[in-house]
Amino acid sequence: MSLSVCAAVSVFGSMFAAVPAKADEPAGVDQGGAVLSQINATRAENGCGPVVANPQLTAAAARHANDVLETGTVGHTGSDGSSVAQRVTDAGYAPYAALGEIVFSGSGASGSPTAAVASWMNSPGHRAIITDCRFTEAGFSAVSSGDKMTAAGDFGRA
Repeated sequence: MSLSVCAAVSVFGSMFAAVPAKADEPAGVDQGGAVLSQINATRAENGCGPVVANPQLTAAAARHANDVLETGTVGHTGSDGSSVAQRVTDAGYAPYAALGEIVFSGSGASGSPTAAVASWMNSPGHRAIITDCRFTEAGFSAVSSGDKMTAAGDFGRA
């Protein structure tokens, strides 16, 4: 069992880094919807309204989750050198007032959407992004291969 996590926030283009299973679905099935549901339940428990699923943010999250799954590199820089701002802009989410990104990789018992959200909530940097009530939109992707799952979530405010 292993897990890796990373969180970042970008406001008006500035980036601040902060530093949290067995897959619930078969390989090849994106579990981003399950992550979104759990994130919104967690936001409600913390006094925030839900984030609305945004297709551009979902596309950016899927790009990064698949990249992390393929390369094994957990962070906010893609294997192509892309940043969260570049990925969401490439996906058509621009202009924006704020962005936040959370990234997770787990295997074995730590490789599920539930484990990802629990780990994120146990990390101050991730918790800060998830419970930032100013974020109004988000996109999530959680993809698996074998017993490994990676998840990415991109939060935005236009």
